[in-house]
Amino acid sequence: MAVIAWQGWKLDFPEGWNPLRLEGDYERGQALFVDLERPRIGLRWEKPRRRKFDAARAIDCAMKEEVGQLAADEAKPFKMLHAEWQVSKLYIEPEPPGRDVWIGYSGISQRLLQVVYHCQKRDKALSEAILPDVEDLDPVKAMPWAIFELSCMAPAGMKLAEQRLMAGDLSLSFADKQRSLSVRQIALAELALTRMALEKWLANQQQVEQKHYRSNGQTKPMKILADNHELTGVLGHLRRRRRFFWNRRLAGELITYALRDSGRDRLVLLQGNDEGLMQLVAASVGWNQRNEPAV
Repeated sequence: MAVIAWQGWKLDFPEGWNPLRLEGDYERGQALFVDLERPRIGLRWEKPRRRKFDAARAIDCAMKEEVGQLAADEAKPFKMLHAEWQVSKLYIEPEPPGRDVWIGYSGISQRLLQVVYHCQKRDKALSEAILPDVEDLDPVKAMPWAIFELSCMAPAGMKLAEQRLMAGDLSLSFADKQRSLSVRQIALAELALTRMALEKWLANQQQVEQKHYRSNGQTKPMKILADNHELTGVLGHLRRRRRFFWNRRLAGELITYALRDSGRDRLVLLQGNDEGLMQLVAASVGWNQRNEPAV
């Protein structure tokens, strides 16, 4: 099983199920995961905005819209392992192929989550392997993210601003009102470094901001240790160009890291305006391949 952490949801999926579509934000969105043959599972979540909200009624309505009234009447309450799920229901397709549907309401984020499992034959993958480990993570704490082979911990309060998920080149960008941070991972490091030296990768990352910033052309070596895990590389600085002094939304300085994660054979590139925060996030990269995050 592989850990998936996205927009506050944490699930375990079989390896080989990869995201085809990731849309929306923390309050409302959807995701579709597929294998090489067909769609396997879909997620849809929403934070209700009504003042008077009845979770049980909302779940019944959502189930009716998804599978129809007759099938919705056959849905049964489903007990979850984690206490945040106040109420949930599961519908099992009696004659596959078809769809098994689970809908639950979490008290932590006050969101409804709908999980649709595309089953080709009668199995218990959804009820026994996937649903028991579904978690709604506390948004007040640092938030784990894990998609494909990129995983990191985003500081509390920072939201996903941009995603770029290409084969072998993955990046997530986070921001709040004062801080910004991007995390990029490139595979494989040994192969990537035969194309360009680490300093060149750093300069390449800095060019993304060349319109508003300029580099001083200097780098210095650095090392990050975390949980018996070591990343080594170089860092560089970018200064805001003088003609943009009036734009207070642009930080005066950006820091860029270019690191090699030898244990996982990955290049890790980070860029942001808070170096202390960057060190914490850099140390968390790859958490789902080493250990569970401390949230």
